[in-house]
Amino acid sequence: MVLTVRQDSKPSNHPLWRDGIQPLNLPSLNSPIEVDVAIIGGGFSGLWSAFHLLERNPSLSIAIFEAEEIGFGASGRNGGWVSSDYPVDPVTLKERHPKADIEKFWDAMRSCVDEIGDFASTHSPEAKFRKAGSLIFARNRAQLQRIKGSLFGKKRLLGPNETQSMLKVDGAIGSLFDPDCATIAPYPLVIALTKYLLSRGVVIFEGSEATTDGEYCQVNGYRVTSRQRVIATEAYKRPSRRQIPIYSLMMATSPLTAEERGMVTDVAGLAFMEALHNVNYAQMTADGRIAIGGRGARYPYGSRLRSSKENKESVHSQISDLLEKWFPQLGQWSVTHRWGGPVAVRWNWESYLFFDPLTQTGSIGGYVGDGVTMSYLSAKALADRMLGGEKYIDMPFFENRSRKWPIEPLRFLGANALVSLVKVADHEERFTGRESFIYKGASLLIGK
Repeated sequence: MVLTVRQDSKPSNHPLWRDGIQPLNLPSLNSPIEVDVAIIGGGFSGLWSAFHLLERNPSLSIAIFEAEEIGFGASGRNGGWVSSDYPVDPVTLKERHPKADIEKFWDAMRSCVDEIGDFASTHSPEAKFRKAGSLIFARNRAQLQRIKGSLFGKKRLLGPNETQSMLKVDGAIGSLFDPDCATIAPYPLVIALTKYLLSRGVVIFEGSEATTDGEYCQVNGYRVTSRQRVIATEAYKRPSRRQIPIYSLMMATSPLTAEERGMVTDVAGLAFMEALHNVNYAQMTADGRIAIGGRGARYPYGSRLRSSKENKESVHSQISDLLEKWFPQLGQWSVTHRWGGPVAVRWNWESYLFFDPLTQTGSIGGYVGDGVTMSYLSAKALADRMLGGEKYIDMPFFENRSRKWPIEPLRFLGANALVSLVKVADHEERFTGRESFIYKGASLLIGK
């Protein structure tokens, strides 16, 4: 069958996850206030921080300030993987952080997947939390060799027949299955979490851009006094060399028929991706769509966010091409939603948690696109530290220092060379069947 793609009419950069979910339209701050904890950022990092602080100390008064609207950033636009994976492998983590408890870290990640599921089942059934695992499949020998090197914990290597029984992807010669992964619709979870926090007495403001200096925050020109502060702005921090924005783009098909769904997978809630160097990720949504995302947009000079990067025709075409290669048996399908957004990447491609006991200010982020679970764990660890605990100080992300990205224009040239080289590396592996020499050189540009 020849694949044809129809583009249905939808507003540009409209995430599928927002369909049928009304925004909260919360008020903006219009007077000075005083609270125990002021949180800057209304995504998962800020919301989970408030959640965990209240779990530890219900008497705290907490305010959250979001410059746009709750879930505006990656929290409301991501691929919906609640994964126990991390951008850096265990061996590399142990080399970088010899004093860290790497096994404890991964045990915590796996536990957090289930804790998010517990919250979703009670407070957000519309988020459609489904824990069916993730499948990273290989379509050439180089990819197969690479996923064999990622075999740890509860992960299992599957042969071609087992792979096809879970996901009917064309040309797959094997896969890596991880049971500790779930899929969700992320924006409904954001809204449910926000409503829960409001019911617990947290005050939340939208359209309220905040800055902090010492013991005060300035929000819409008003002073916010607090004993402690949390900075949870992730990719929306002021541009600097400490992190760069990398754009991930997504698209979703129209709902497939029951017969078409069976041509893809019979495993409801399965997360899946190809073991390419160029990041990709997909799921079959609860209403039978394929939601798929990937990287490829060019890095913006000076790390300045550009809304034009969120809906690039060339990148969305690359993502469509993946679907065509994976599932040619589908024949015809239509695209109903296309969107994208930035994620924060540090030079070492790791997350961070910092807490300054002098200013009583904490900061979390740097999730590299794996933030649904990592934001929950980071917020949990930060809440523990803010309240005097030391339970998570042996985690690799705690006080995680990273070298800075190069100055411009070297940063611009290097980051965009990487975007190009990663694609070339995947082509190289497809033709040679061997792990890419190009990628080994390109990895020097990104600190991995």
